[in-house]
Amino acid sequence: MKKKTQIKEGGLIWIAKTYWFIIIGVLVIVCLAFPLTPAKRNMEAEAITLPAVIEMPELMYDVPLSANLQKHIKDLCDRYGVDMPLILAIIGQESNYKAGAVGDGGNSIGLMQIQPQHHQARMDRLGVMDLSDPYQNVEVGIDLLAELMDENKGTEWAVTAYNAGAAAADYNRAIGVRSEYAEGVLQLMEEIERMK
Repeated sequence: MKKKTQIKEGGLIWIAKTYWFIIIGVLVIVCLAFPLTPAKRNMEAEAITLPAVIEMPELMYDVPLSANLQKHIKDLCDRYGVDMPLILAIIGQESNYKAGAVGDGGNSIGLMQIQPQHHQARMDRLGVMDLSDPYQNVEVGIDLLAELMDENKGTEWAVTAYNAGAAAADYNRAIGVRSEYAEGVLQLMEEIERMK
């Protein structure tokens, strides 16, 4: 009886070895019959690589605004010919970089504290519907500052006019006084320029 068990076990082992031999043989034949050419290897390598990571823009300045928003601001500044550190300084002075800022009894909205009652025509021209959206808000503010800079009365005048209107900027210029607002913006602009 012991002999029968040994024969059966030996037979099973022989069958298992035979199947493994056949499987390995088939794989060798397939590999030899259908070799991977370098082009096919490259295609397979590309097929199994993970998709490329979407590259996010880097922060340009050390201010509490996202890299995407900073890139948007830079694009607008380039388009309008306005200095980006100046815009960032106005944003800092106006809203302390808070997109949800509301001032002047609810009349001034967003990063650049735009007052819709004074700038509705500008908003309509630019297609801006939501001043609480930082991307739309900065477009209105940059458009306004660019228009003031086009007066060619200097950065200090434009910054004062942005905050208090052209008449106040003309008055300050006539008496040789720099407003606290303009002083704060220009100092902040210098600090931002040093951050880069």
